[in-house]
Amino acid sequence: MMKRIQTLCIFFMACLAGSGYVNGQETVDYDSVLIRLQSLQASDNIERLIETNETVEDISSVLEELPALEKPVNLNSAGEIELNQIPLLSHGQRKELLNYLVTYGEILSIYELLSIPGFDSALVTEIRPFISIGPVLSIPRPTPKNLLKYGHHDMVVRYEQSFPTAEGYLTNDSLHLVNPGLFYSGTPQKYYFRYTYSWFDKIKIGLSGEKDPGEQFFSGAQSAGMDFYAGYFSLNNLGILRNLTLGNFRVSFGQSLTIGSGQSLTASPGFSGTVSGSNGIRPSTGTNESSGLRGIAATIKAKPFDASGFISYNRRDANLVRNDSERYVTAFNSSGYHRTVSELAHRNSIGELVCGANVSLTVAPGQQFGFRTGITGLYCHYSAMLRPAVHPYSRYNFQGSDNIITGLDFQVRYRGLHIFGEAGRSMNGGFGWIAGATYSPDPRVTINMICRNYGADYQNPFSNAFGQSSINANEKGLFTSANVSIGSRLVISGYLDLFTFPWLRYRTDASTSGSEAGLMINWQVGRNALINLKFCQKQNNANDETIHNNTMHRLTCYLTRTYRFAMEVQASEKVMLKTRFEVREAATGSHPGSIGYFICQDAHIKLAKFLKTATLRFALFDIPGYDTRIYVYEPDVRFTFSVPVYQGRGMRTCLMLNVRLLKSVELWLRGGLTKYDDRQEVGSGLDVTKGNIRGELTGQVFIRL
Repeated sequence: MMKRIQTLCIFFMACLAGSGYVNGQETVDYDSVLIRLQSLQASDNIERLIETNETVEDISSVLEELPALEKPVNLNSAGEIELNQIPLLSHGQRKELLNYLVTYGEILSIYELLSIPGFDSALVTEIRPFISIGPVLSIPRPTPKNLLKYGHHDMVVRYEQSFPTAEGYLTNDSLHLVNPGLFYSGTPQKYYFRYTYSWFDKIKIGLSGEKDPGEQFFSGAQSAGMDFYAGYFSLNNLGILRNLTLGNFRVSFGQSLTIGSGQSLTASPGFSGTVSGSNGIRPSTGTNESSGLRGIAATIKAKPFDASGFISYNRRDANLVRNDSERYVTAFNSSGYHRTVSELAHRNSIGELVCGANVSLTVAPGQQFGFRTGITGLYCHYSAMLRPAVHPYSRYNFQGSDNIITGLDFQVRYRGLHIFGEAGRSMNGGFGWIAGATYSPDPRVTINMICRNYGADYQNPFSNAFGQSSINANEKGLFTSANVSIGSRLVISGYLDLFTFPWLRYRTDASTSGSEAGLMINWQVGRNALINLKFCQKQNNANDETIHNNTMHRLTCYLTRTYRFAMEVQASEKVMLKTRFEVREAATGSHPGSIGYFICQDAHIKLAKFLKTATLRFALFDIPGYDTRIYVYEPDVRFTFSVPVYQGRGMRTCLMLNVRLLKSVELWLRGGLTKYDDRQEVGSGLDVTKGNIRGELTGQVFIRL
């Protein structure tokens, strides 16, 4: 163990020695800035999302919350909705930006932003990749010629494969016939494509498809090629019609307590300086097969009212039990995989009809005051009865085939104060509410407070509000956070979340309580170096695992602490270096503490015009158990994220190349390799591979016309 720690320390010191930066470097490469923002800002929330909800099927769908990553927001034509898409801005800074645009009109230069209260050169540099400054374009008539001439086309095609081949693909033909459940029915490759067309902000068309590893392709159960398709046709901003979408879409109103389909980066406690709010109806090409909506949706705006409605019908994967007298579902399958005989048997087992509507009133008589309130109704119907397995902790789970949820939300904005809240009620009488406030006494200071109380009997599968759990039920909590910018070089963020679970939960035989706290410091050292320090601690209670075969278990305290040092250095105009060293310790009331170590060094290099960039990662890890596992954002191809979980002892290396084939065509090539020192097989079940090495390859072509 000591030898391993010494190796980690030596490597860490070498990384720091190689991360010296060039004094006097004046220019900042915005492509590198974008990489930095994705790795240190959005990645914190993404790592948290994956860690708290390991069943997240479509992590790339979270990018739909950050549309400015794909298309910068034109400040001169943006309204309040578009300005909310710019990441890294606090509520107070967005308000000051909106006030400036309303007061002075068009911005002629990016440097004008420096005259807005709360904006300095560091902030402007950070948000520069996500904004643009251009004239307000006059939109021509939508004739076939203009639709072709002024339309924009994006096409992404992606291929992924892991190696060596897992056991589930190696079963011989004779065993296929004897026991088909012991192998995957398809090939180990993963395929994905996405096509989008946009004509100004008026017309959008999208289509995507995905085949997971192990699923068939143009054969067997997947005769149509991909296992899953998503698509939409959307009209926007046409008179009183704000949006009309046919196909796949996402819906979120208020604080997402009544409905919040999809994944949200701000749904769990963390360092985010903003609080999620209403996003309305948005078209989607996400490949989340377990929670997506598909049908027709529309929003009409007739000041001061907005009215939205939608109808969705989908087939869901579920464990469907059939007998002579009835059919009922014991559980939903949310993985989205259709690889084995059993998974295929559960495919599209139950029909789900979802209808909903929202009416909101917005009053904003001045720049310093605004008020919004809305009422939401949701009706769900399933083609078979839901009858989950009976356990003490699942006493309040939904049973039946019909459910009605209603909700009321509000937002009040007065100068630097933003108050919000939502209350919801399910058909069985279960009740939940959330309320909070964001206060910015100065554009450089943001303070958040959120109270929540979700009843154990609140039954809503589409709720996605702020909380510790993946479902908004059986939870009470108080969350506070603060973000403070000191000058233009130092940002300090901290949060504290106190929570209780009044009823039983899985692996807890009594009501429990806990706390979570964190402190993070971002320090800009000179022009070219950024240091990130982070500390997090979480404490909660669960059953003592050392006691077996008992009807009731004694509760024990689970404590985890995380320490991180990260540094990014713009070593030259073409080279950015990143170092990350993380330690995680875990202890329980009955087990001695264990400690896990992780360290990595990244290099992002700008090359020639043809070979645009190269990104390299080398990592070492020594993580003894599940409780000390570490989730780390990893460089990946455009439009997706990779967040592998590190557990065990070994090393990992990753290389990604971005090649410009033509002016409008780019190619990404990515390869990763993990070598373990503590095992001779990797994975479990049908995913087991022999040996101590696991790797993967990714290729992606991106075309923009």
